[in-house]
Amino acid sequence: MPPISTADLPLWFIRVFAFAWGAIWGSFANVVIYRWPRELSLTHPGSRCPHCETPIRFYDNVPVLGWLWLRGRCRACKAPISPRYPFVEALFAVSALAVAERIAQGDPAPALSMALALFMLRFALAWGLLTVAFIDMETFLIPDFISIGGTALGLVGALVVPGVGWQLSAGGALLGFSLLFSLHFIWSRFLKREGMGLGDAKLLAMIGAFQGPAGVLFALVAGSVQGLVATTLSRLTGWKLGPDPSLLDEDEDEDKDDDSPDAATTGAVVETGDVKVADDAEATDPGFMRTVIPFGPFLALGALEYLLGMEDWARRAFELLTTP
Repeated sequence: MPPISTADLPLWFIRVFAFAWGAIWGSFANVVIYRWPRELSLTHPGSRCPHCETPIRFYDNVPVLGWLWLRGRCRACKAPISPRYPFVEALFAVSALAVAERIAQGDPAPALSMALALFMLRFALAWGLLTVAFIDMETFLIPDFISIGGTALGLVGALVVPGVGWQLSAGGALLGFSLLFSLHFIWSRFLKREGMGLGDAKLLAMIGAFQGPAGVLFALVAGSVQGLVATTLSRLTGWKLGPDPSLLDEDEDEDKDDDSPDAATTGAVVETGDVKVADDAEATDPGFMRTVIPFGPFLALGALEYLLGMEDWARRAFELLTTP
């Protein structure tokens, strides 16, 4: 009897499972995004209203739907609940759905056990990238438990799940860390200023462990290009990319610097850079080439694009642009 493959399951079942799985983990991501920067426990206490601290009942805590049937307000105190919570849950659900679609519609359809392993591994990468993007955008920090833990998971996954292969996985992790660590060293040693946080290097190592050297290069190039576009829009519109650097407490940054066991600083001065402001004039208007942005979200965006197959679209677009 041949093994069951994804082709033997109705596509609606695969889609519903993936969407629900992503929404559940999106709910947990909301917890991490809110609590980790505030140094709160990720497990205790349970979900509760941030205004009146009333525990949220299990039937009100259903991802996306709970916020809708509460009409965006706490059942107990009627205080508004940020729409970011259902947005994050829906975003993670859609990302899981997109990962499942690529696997289910593969040619040929993989065995169900292998498809499930691929889905879990690739969604773990997507979960880490999206969670990092939200945290880095707000704090210029990337949790080590995601970047280093994700690197370890990617390396182990390459040993047991067909795909990148352990040689390319190890090479990708080494390449990703080395590229951005080299820039960090050059900026800090020779230019005498902070330009690249080690959090970005650890994040690119995680990307390399899952996607190999090709994924590292795609994420770095695509992330840099999209980061420059976002920086230009930020300068033209006044839209803030991340928190205002002048509002960040320098002492707090030192407490959560690269020596911290669970945090690594990130950020960018156009390309990347730590959140440091040299003087009042620079704090008022640092200039285009010194605009501070978090680089992690753009690395994450590039890696997600690679995960979902957009490197093929980019290659075709490049061929169209360069073909006479």
